[in-house]
Amino acid sequence: MVQHHRQLALGAIACLFSSGLQSYALLQLSVHNYGRRSAFVTPRSSTCIAPVTTLSSSNQDDVPSPSIESTSSGIQTQTSKRTKALEFLSLRKSYKHQKPTTPNELEDGTKSKEDVPFEAGPFQVTTVDELNDYYNDVRGRFRKRKGSKKSNDEVGSHDDIDYDALLASLSVKGDTQKIGSPDHKDAIHPVVKLVHERRRQIEKIKSATKNNDVTTQINDNSRNIHRTMPPEDGFRVALAVEGGGMRGCVTAGMVTAIHHLGLEDTIDVVYGSSAGTVIGAYFITRQLPWYGPEVYYDALTTAGDTFINTKRFLRAVGLGFLDPRLVKDVIFRRNHGKPVLDLSFLLKTTMQEKKPLDWKTFEEMQKVQPLRIMASGLKSQKAIVMDMERGSFRNIKEMANCMQASCLLPGVAGAVMNLKSFVAENSTAVEYQMSPRNRVEGENNEPLADALMFEPLPFRSAVGEGATHVICLRSRPDGVDVTGKTSIFEKLIVRRFFLRKNRLRSAFQYMRKHLHKRRYAEDVIVLNEAGNDFDRSYADTDKPHLMPIAVPPGSPEVTRLETGREAIFEGVRRGFARAYDALVEDVDQRGKGVEVAKQVFPDDILNYDPLVYTSTTESAYEAYLKTKESSVADSQ
Repeated sequence: MVQHHRQLALGAIACLFSSGLQSYALLQLSVHNYGRRSAFVTPRSSTCIAPVTTLSSSNQDDVPSPSIESTSSGIQTQTSKRTKALEFLSLRKSYKHQKPTTPNELEDGTKSKEDVPFEAGPFQVTTVDELNDYYNDVRGRFRKRKGSKKSNDEVGSHDDIDYDALLASLSVKGDTQKIGSPDHKDAIHPVVKLVHERRRQIEKIKSATKNNDVTTQINDNSRNIHRTMPPEDGFRVALAVEGGGMRGCVTAGMVTAIHHLGLEDTIDVVYGSSAGTVIGAYFITRQLPWYGPEVYYDALTTAGDTFINTKRFLRAVGLGFLDPRLVKDVIFRRNHGKPVLDLSFLLKTTMQEKKPLDWKTFEEMQKVQPLRIMASGLKSQKAIVMDMERGSFRNIKEMANCMQASCLLPGVAGAVMNLKSFVAENSTAVEYQMSPRNRVEGENNEPLADALMFEPLPFRSAVGEGATHVICLRSRPDGVDVTGKTSIFEKLIVRRFFLRKNRLRSAFQYMRKHLHKRRYAEDVIVLNEAGNDFDRSYADTDKPHLMPIAVPPGSPEVTRLETGREAIFEGVRRGFARAYDALVEDVDQRGKGVEVAKQVFPDDILNYDPLVYTSTTESAYEAYLKTKESSVADSQ
């Protein structure tokens, strides 16, 4: 029997990681990118439900096939042997089609899923009320069987909703393309009107005077960076930047467009979630248009296994002992193995050494354009805001720790970051200390992880802290389902990280019910509505003005763990083009964003080797251009 089980286990591993599937599976880790399906995801047909009258069911042709058959990736249709092997390792839930049951077999007297046509759904939800009704399952369409055995994780959860099935039939999409559309020149968002009014006032101030009372002068500032303050107008404009791992290259392009249009000084405060914190930092220091984005398409794409190491994926799901390459890691780093995603390469090696953030400028700019770093409090179950004013960090190393908390994708980016508050001896001021370690106890300790759990789009905190107008940069395209679908790998990683590693049952239940995806879906719906509100005056602040910017439907979506230089570079271009069209004041310039993006980020950028041009004081592209000019001069 033992030998039989061992063969099943080895067979499962072979199925999982043959023909490059390990890399493919790893790309599915993004909690907002599970729309891509692998052959190991439970078929949609076994979880769909009948249409609910308040929701709209999309065309059946849009429903993806139950399995993937690809000769290029080596993934073949599921076989019975593979299914048994995966079930043995708990990598796949076994769905057995049973004879239809009677309604009284469910606790609330509704029909069971077997009585419902498989081809129903997915359901396109467009309002917050619809989303709430759907997630609360008011029709009882996703109820588990009355006699079904609950897992240990579900005991005490006081619900009988099958959240995996519920999520599988849900669809929420961004719809904001009317903003900046050349086909709707009369539609000008109130936020666009305000920032350009501020820009004109700032230009008048710059041309008329250079008084210190309106300009932030920075001592010992060789780059001469400052923010010219607009006249007091009673408004507070915030920039909210989404990250999403390597998908943040899109929002990196967007902030570059804001800089290109001369709107950087119109922003009062910057909020960043996940990788959006790094993007926001380079925006504040004005290390644009190339230096900041080069972090994405130069530094991270040439890091190899140092930044993203796919062989550690087995360790993330608790099976590291099955890979001989990980034996040493399993034995000597039992509780704190090396992560799949090494954030220290981004936040220390890159941001502090290879592409150093101009800390002197950043520190001074915090007085007039502060960066607010978002993270998720795993005990408090809420978004945590960190900044220099609150004392969350005092130097770049401490800020990097805060950013690590914001970027810490559960289970694949290392141990949780612990924010400890204390009062120092002979002092009354509260101080903070950040450290990475799982399962740290203490009343004054707050374990932190990725902002995606409670505030992936950080406009709510911006509004809560007084912002009247918010530009919200999204890294996912409009027109794609933002809820994602449940991956078995996500389940394994989430359970291991929150329960076994950290004993955070409440946080685990939050993730098990996919409430983080519900929150993201709700944010997108709110932004859809606000983004299409063109009639209000920007002076009307009875409710905040929210302006989302997302690339158009059909745009290629960069994955969280993308490492292709050209793919990342094109993502930067797409983000720039969309933000340019959305924010340019001259309506006749709308639609020219792609052309301008190619001028700012020419094809020539892909011609140089990032490993050759490694200056820490100027962008690699600037150094490359100087070399070309020098070569031309020498040849003449």
